[in-house]
Amino acid sequence: MSVRIETTAEQCVWVSAGVLNYKLCDRGFDCEHCPLDAALRDHGGGCDEDESGLTLSAVEFPAWNELAPELQPLFEPFRSLSLCDTARYSSRHVWVRQLPSGMLRLGLDAFAAALIPDDAQLVTVAHGSELREGEAFGWVYAWNKTLPLPAPVSGHVICRSGRGLESVANLRGNPYTTGSLLTIQPTLGTMAEAPVRSARVQRTRFQRGTRALADRLMREASRADLGLCLNDGGAPVHSLPEMLGQERFWKLLQQHIGGGKGPES
Repeated sequence: MSVRIETTAEQCVWVSAGVLNYKLCDRGFDCEHCPLDAALRDHGGGCDEDESGLTLSAVEFPAWNELAPELQPLFEPFRSLSLCDTARYSSRHVWVRQLPSGMLRLGLDAFAAALIPDDAQLVTVAHGSELREGEAFGWVYAWNKTLPLPAPVSGHVICRSGRGLESVANLRGNPYTTGSLLTIQPTLGTMAEAPVRSARVQRTRFQRGTRALADRLMREASRADLGLCLNDGGAPVHSLPEMLGQERFWKLLQQHIGGGKGPES
């Protein structure tokens, strides 16, 4: 006599509740010590937006008219990217700006906001969390995958803005104001040691990054298994994820945004 034992993956309770699309629990349902559970249960309260000294400028897509006409609709989100001239930026497209109070505000820059899929979900660490440089301050969830967002500075989370988490459209519209994600009390000396660069350098990275994306798409558009139309019926694609497919596009996100050291473009 044989006994059949069926095993099932331990699905996160937030998936069962319909808050997240997909995540497996790797903590034995010890929600009390789970940073993701703490982040989702914490509503954080509103951050007082002190935007004194905030200046924004636009970074236009280099040589837009030279971009293949069939690719222009796919790159419309990158056509004009906003840049906060008073912020500093990590290689993973996270911006950091010091407030007059000495607190630090951070979020994802316009390039990251344009690259993240429309249907992605964003979660940040909970109010009161301690952040260390290089550790995740948040996560992007899409297509049954998780992308950690590394913090460029260390400190204590005193406020989760939350408004930027409601939709990717919020981030794209105002990534440096209502799209800000956290306000932290910085660890002494963290900005002096932080791997961040000036807005002037980031402007060049925006231009090089968008140009590199366009060149890659032009090369891959000629491949037999890719193209500017969907394989099932020949309908035109309307986004980069549709053209590349989820697996290839997720690797692109990992290359530019999630994980360790970013590309030096």
